[in-house]
Amino acid sequence: MPTLLTLLDRFDPLLFGLIYEEIENRVQQTCRGEFEEPKLVEVLQWLQGPVTAWVCGVYEKNVEGGAEEARKLLKPTFTRFEYHVHKTMVLLRSTELFDIIVDFPASTPALEDIKTCLSKTDLRAHLVNSLRSLMDRRLLHPGADTKDIITQYIATIKCLRILDPPGVLLSRVADPIRRYLRSRDDTIRCIVSRLMEEENALAEEFAASDARPVQDAKDAAENFNDPKWVPDPVDAPPEFRKSKSADIIQLLVSIYDTKDVFIKELQVLLAQRLLAVKDYELDREIKNVEIFKLRFGDAALAGCEVMIKDLQDSKRIDTRVHDRNQGLPLHATIVSRLFWPSFQPAPLKLPGQLGRAQSEYEKSFVHQKPDKKLRWLPQLGTVNLTIELKDRTLQLDVSPLQASLLELFNQEDTWSTEDLAIELRLTDVTAIRNGLYFWNNQGVLKSLPEDQWKLLEEKDQAEEGGAAHVIEDEAAAVQSVEAQQIEQMRIYWQYISGMLKNLGALPITRIHTTLNMLVPTYKGRTTDELVAFLEAMNAEGLVEKTATGNWKIVK
Repeated sequence: MPTLLTLLDRFDPLLFGLIYEEIENRVQQTCRGEFEEPKLVEVLQWLQGPVTAWVCGVYEKNVEGGAEEARKLLKPTFTRFEYHVHKTMVLLRSTELFDIIVDFPASTPALEDIKTCLSKTDLRAHLVNSLRSLMDRRLLHPGADTKDIITQYIATIKCLRILDPPGVLLSRVADPIRRYLRSRDDTIRCIVSRLMEEENALAEEFAASDARPVQDAKDAAENFNDPKWVPDPVDAPPEFRKSKSADIIQLLVSIYDTKDVFIKELQVLLAQRLLAVKDYELDREIKNVEIFKLRFGDAALAGCEVMIKDLQDSKRIDTRVHDRNQGLPLHATIVSRLFWPSFQPAPLKLPGQLGRAQSEYEKSFVHQKPDKKLRWLPQLGTVNLTIELKDRTLQLDVSPLQASLLELFNQEDTWSTEDLAIELRLTDVTAIRNGLYFWNNQGVLKSLPEDQWKLLEEKDQAEEGGAAHVIEDEAAAVQSVEAQQIEQMRIYWQYISGMLKNLGALPITRIHTTLNMLVPTYKGRTTDELVAFLEAMNAEGLVEKTATGNWKIVK
């Protein structure tokens, strides 16, 4: 009579192949696409129940002691079956991990299953490679919106910290996402915008009471004197030390070498929001600045505090101006030029009652502050208009340019685009056309041949059902951080052009190193800033990039 060991040796390949196939089928049927309930326990119960009973039944007749003895002798075999369950689960979930991250936190049970399976297999590297491949294919491409990439990155951080609390998996998966985000021009703006939003999970974490101050990436260092210090895991990548204890905000900021870029972007966004404030209501913006101070430090936010103070001072001055001139229909925001971001230049002469209101306000201001003089930025702000036509009344909030155009039509019914530009002293014809298209879409103006426009006093004069004009996006009133940096880099153009004329085409690293050595004021600039400036010069036709990546003067 053959022994159990003899039978196992004889039938191992057949038995294992059959059971492995059943395990794989069971995992696929039970687990695929199911993320909101734990499935590992269910599969293991199936394995330890009917499958184990069937295998024991096959061999128990050949073992003295029956089923119990067979179960003991078959224990190593059942252990291999359980390992195959864990392995099959990881292989399946590796193909679904991107979707699991998208569904987080509803998919937390699936993550807990993966965590258990990873602890019993050696498939961590496979999981990382699979997820990186999925990220490259489904996320890190030009068609994905930057906001969506940031959202997925944040969810990835949370999910991988469930799978691997020390953060080794996160370090390996996050690197290509971070590099791709850094290559996008709007990443910083998207992050700062989300931090300033209300009812946003990221903003809530940013404002958490136990939040730690944000450090520059270069400042992060290992503290070997910490009594809780432990060595890095054996599979930790070189950059692991920087991120293992960082919160989500720190990880987002550390995409860049310095937090200064976030402060500059905050100043731009804060300026835009303050300029859009009505009735000088600043509670929300003050709260945002205080939260940023906790994270980035008081010194970094000093400029933002000056901007807030300017609005508070503007409210006091405006109250005094209107006490002196109660019928004045204008409220001004008075800013300290040195502490605000640069404004896009847009000369505009306010006509008619708009110009008169501006002059009256300036007279009242000089009476309050005789040692100060206002320099108006007439392109900024909002005008609340009540438009009374023969058969209808409209009430709209519009830009100063749109209000100025309508004020001119209040003086004469018909204007040409060229005459409007002359009257308003504007050279930007596109901005004027956008303003005219706006009023045409409102049914207030009508386009005539030869670039003429006419005021529509009666609605039935309008072209009913006509196609609305598409209004081109206008440049933001406050210059972006990138635009400001390019303007600041122009002072080095003579050095760069002379270098390229004398030495020929040069790589970016050579240009950057030479400027650092020869121009004292250049120190502190980054290669990213230099590349952005050269690309701007390329757009102006002054330099071009060669096939080898070098830069040369256009002759």
